[in-house]
Formats: sequence, structure tokens, C-alpha cells
Amino acid sequence: MNPMTPIQPMPFEALTPDAYRQLKHAASLKGLLKPFKGKGELEHLAQVAREIEAQLCRLMEAVVQQAGEPPYSLLKIRLVLQKTSAGSTFLRWRTRDFSRMGVAVWECQISNKALPQIVREELHRFECARIALNLQMSVVHSLYRQAMTCAIKMASAEQLLRHFTPAVEKTR
Repeated sequence: MNPMTPIQPMPFEALTPDAYRQLKHAASLKGLLKPFKGKGELEHLAQVAREIEAQLCRLMEAVVQQAGEPPYSLLKIRLVLQKTSAGSTFLRWRTRDFSRMGVAVWECQISNKALPQIVREELHRFECARIALNLQMSVVHSLYRQAMTCAIKMASAEQLLRHFTPAVEKTR
């Protein structure tokens, strides 16, 4: 089938308020903006960030699945999940043959004058979702890394304090 054949695309719905409802409850900043009493609280924050990353990944997978349906599957581009060496996942545009990657691939496709306007608009919605999800993943992954780093530093500080605390005070 020719990608320019008029096919009514399925409306993009992966990022509805319902999709974010579970994330909204877990991702409160009030848990971040408080005095942390020890490494355990920071490890808990890191764990919550990891759980949110997993939920974001599921949203990304839903977007990739929708972008893999006709008529988008007939185009020369793909929206794919890419794992990074740091352990997070991002959405990337790639050519069908995987020879090129990035927003330039999307720009080339969307500027194709033969592309039906409705498909162009849906590709725009996919791109906006990709940008937002990548931002969210980046922020949450950074929070995870920072929380883990701080937990390690707190544990080290606590260990050093114990090392230099006189034996008499240790029994109190």
C-alpha cells in the first residue's frame, strides 16, 4: 500500500489524562522538598523515581505501538525506544532502514508535500508526545541518579562519624 493513499489514521490517544493518572499520584515534589534524615529516605526517593521511570516507559511503549499502526507504519520513518548506557529509555525517530536517526528524520517526513494533512497533524502529535515524554524521563532519571549519589554520600558521612565517635558515646 502506498503511504500517500488516504487512510483515516487512528487518533493518537496514549497520553490522555487517564494515562498519567497513576504517575500523578507517585510524582509529588513534596517528597523531594523536605529535610532528609538519612540515606534510607534518599534510597526511597530513588526507588520511587525508578518506579516512575518504568511507568513512563510503558507510556512510551504505547506511543510506539500507536506510531507503528497504519498509515504510519507505511511511512519511511519509525518511532522507536532507545535504551541509553545510563539505563534510561528515550523515544527516537529513525528511518525504516535504521540508517539515520533524530528529529531531522521526522522533519524530512513532515515536510513531504505528498503527505496527507491529517497524517502530518498526527505525526506532529507524536512528536510533541515524544518531546514531553523524553523530558519527563530525563528529569526522573536525573532525580534517581542524584538521590542515589546523595544516599551514598550520606552513608559515607555517617560511617566516618561512627569511626570517630568515642566508644563511650556509642553506647548511649
